[in-house]
Amino acid sequence: MGKFVKIAEVKDVLKSQMQVFNVEGLEILIVNVEGQLFAFENRCPHMGYPLFFGSVQDDILTCGFHKAKFNIRTGKSLMPATYKPLRTFKVKIQNSALLVEV
Repeated sequence: MGKFVKIAEVKDVLKSQMQVFNVEGLEILIVNVEGQLFAFENRCPHMGYPLFFGSVQDDILTCGFHKAKFNIRTGKSLMPATYKPLRTFKVKIQNSALLVEV
């Protein structure tokens, strides 16, 4: 079990947006889907490209480079481009702070 680290204020990640934060040597992508926050390593497991350049529609995160698709809620791959899931991080809201377990 890791430790929770504050990376931002909840208000810093607007609905339907993605934002990258550097946390203890990791690039963590925060995705806001209808007010629910998800955290992933900012690297596609297919080729290692930054996921920040991709897009989110409904519950699907699509890599902007090779169009690999992932379920935003589970991190699981939805295409044969890669069977590897996204590296996910637990998110916790404490008061107005956004914390991620690293």
